[in-house]
Amino acid sequence: MATRIVVILLICILSFPIYQGRQEEKKALTKRTISIYDAKCRKFSGFRSYTEGDVKMCLSYRQDFKNYTDARTYCSSVNSRLAVIKTWEKFQIVVPFVNAWIGLDDLETEGTFKWADGSVLDDHLKSRIFYPGEPNAYYPQENCVCQRCWTYFDKLCDTLCYLAKHYLCEKVI
Repeated sequence: MATRIVVILLICILSFPIYQGRQEEKKALTKRTISIYDAKCRKFSGFRSYTEGDVKMCLSYRQDFKNYTDARTYCSSVNSRLAVIKTWEKFQIVVPFVNAWIGLDDLETEGTFKWADGSVLDDHLKSRIFYPGEPNAYYPQENCVCQRCWTYFDKLCDTLCYLAKHYLCEKVI
């Protein structure tokens, strides 16, 4: 009986370094995967990768001020688009950015918000990412959406497209 316990202990002790090595290898592979995404994103001047859970975004938070149209034009000129945040995880990524245009507007049809990729905003997500009572078209021309339009808001709101704000460009990788 004592011999069996010693043998089992020896097997466990001798196997531990192999197990540890595999764990380290797994961590290295995970880091390598992340760094490949980061490397792809960082090759674009001014862009950085952001992660929430398994979701990644390659963003450039532009701190100069532009109206919505000029911000969209600038992002396009650097082969990107205003940020499209069609999931809760992507919304969590953009929460820290203040007073920034994102790629969402109802310029085509009042009340139908479309992302910069042409897709329509999901109603369930809309209720989660907009500040309560928004979008409200308080002023007739509130057709463009910004993230944290005012510092005390931590969600989206519709506002006047001609206002000068920061903006978030997104590279699709």
